[in-house]
Amino acid sequence: MVSKGKSGGGPALRPRIVKADRARIVAAARELFLSRGFVRVTADDIAAELGISKATLYKEFASKEEILREAVRAVMAEIAGRVDTIMKDDTMSFIERLAALSAFVVGRIAQFGPLFIRDIQRSAPQVWKEIDDFRREKIIINFKAILEAGRKRGLFRGDINMDLLLKMFLKLVEEFVNPAEILRSGRSPAETFESVIKVFFQGILTDEGRLDFSAVTPALFEPQKEGAS
Repeated sequence: MVSKGKSGGGPALRPRIVKADRARIVAAARELFLSRGFVRVTADDIAAELGISKATLYKEFASKEEILREAVRAVMAEIAGRVDTIMKDDTMSFIERLAALSAFVVGRIAQFGPLFIRDIQRSAPQVWKEIDDFRREKIIINFKAILEAGRKRGLFRGDINMDLLLKMFLKLVEEFVNPAEILRSGRSPAETFESVIKVFFQGILTDEGRLDFSAVTPALFEPQKEGAS
């Protein structure tokens, strides 16, 4: 007779159930955090959204911050996967690849309101550090590859130091794509990032590169008309 808890019993399935439960909690919490901000969402809110008790919630997660951390890591994994896919897509031209990357990043940033970002900075600084480290790593690795490929194709100016360009771009992102500046300006994170991209690339494109880029990504690389906001 086979006793319960060994081969063939219910406990063997429990890890998959736990994993599914955790994923469901993280998915629901992520939507609440994005729509209301991290601080305003309580454990009771998350439990109510899922139709479970708070006690059940805390069986899976020790704290609300732990749920946030897992949600953020899931988003970062999705972003990393999509960026890598675009970077390795040989069916795209260089210009199409950069346009796809820009559109993807702008679209992703559009999901995160300034209050949500500010909440993480203030209330979950360790989670924010993970985001900041991820942002720096992905920018440095992929943006350097973009600059080198573009310069080889004669699309970017060759008289600018590559390492200096990378540092400049990081500083632009840090200075303008941050909660304090976004709240002060009244612009959305996506609008702010798009402006940073536009200003930066307009300065390093060759005349040939500017023509090629404007044909594929007019919103980012065409000069802004007078009076446009």
